[in-house]
Amino acid sequence: MTDYGYTVDVPEGYDEAVIRARLALRSEGFSILTEMHVGGMLGPEAGDERQYLFMGAWSAPEIQHLPDGVQVAAHTPCNVVVQETGATALVAALDPAEALADEGMPLNEEMAGLTRLALERAFQRISESA
Repeated sequence: MTDYGYTVDVPEGYDEAVIRARLALRSEGFSILTEMHVGGMLGPEAGDERQYLFMGAWSAPEIQHLPDGVQVAAHTPCNVVVQETGATALVAALDPAEALADEGMPLNEEMAGLTRLALERAFQRISESA
């Protein structure tokens, strides 16, 4: 984990990074609820042809391990970005617990820990070549 959350470079490029990110997140129990491609919308200084994808992923940690009183519908939001960086790509995500804390949202510490572990495993999978 970095100061900004989680990052990993994918030398095989943008398309491979998108596939790996989707598969790794889903394998760790994240649901990808939204995807928004904003390549070309970042202004000419970012490059009109640059690929840039936001994924709105939500984590439902292992609810059965959480203390009584936690709602089954409790989820942790994770924004994941896949961006083209020349011939390679970067996949990044903010630490969801820190993002919620910055917004003043309450977060169960055990749920935050489970989500962080799931993100760490997902980013490890993304970094592994096929």
